[in-house]
Amino acid sequence: MGVDVSGALVVQQRNLALDEPHGQIRAFAPSVVPAPLQTATYARTVLTASGLLRPEHVEEVVAIRTRRQRLLIDAEHPRTYVVTETALRRPIGGVETMTEQHLLLLALAELPHVTLRVLPEKQDPPVIWSCGFTITDNATTVETIPFPLALPITDTRHYLAHFQDLFHTAHPYRL
Repeated sequence: MGVDVSGALVVQQRNLALDEPHGQIRAFAPSVVPAPLQTATYARTVLTASGLLRPEHVEEVVAIRTRRQRLLIDAEHPRTYVVTETALRRPIGGVETMTEQHLLLLALAELPHVTLRVLPEKQDPPVIWSCGFTITDNATTVETIPFPLALPITDTRHYLAHFQDLFHTAHPYRL
């Protein structure tokens, strides 16, 4: 029997939501759509499949992510997301879930303060990055796959440089 991290994951999601309205945010997600951009169905599927949340916590985290999305829509500060083509092609939850997810991404990408870029599957040299990360004005967090435990990073220079490289390699989001 492993360590129960379910409660810690709920707290982590709440803490990320508290940071969401403040300042610029830059995030990279290698394997799934970034949490604030996920539909409720997509988020529920990812969170359940992770096996890290107890069933009673899944809906709580989905609700937190939905609130984070509303903050994103109402935000005045720039938000920049880089997601991999692989994450967009992975059939999480099936065709209906992915169609809903892509439609939401298209709508969010139209917001004037949101930039959404896609890192192509085939690039030279290939980028292999097992963890996502989020850079805010105050901190950088590295998120383990398939999201959970965010680790605060104090020296963010490497992550800023890496994010810039990813951003310049990525293309604007479109279907």
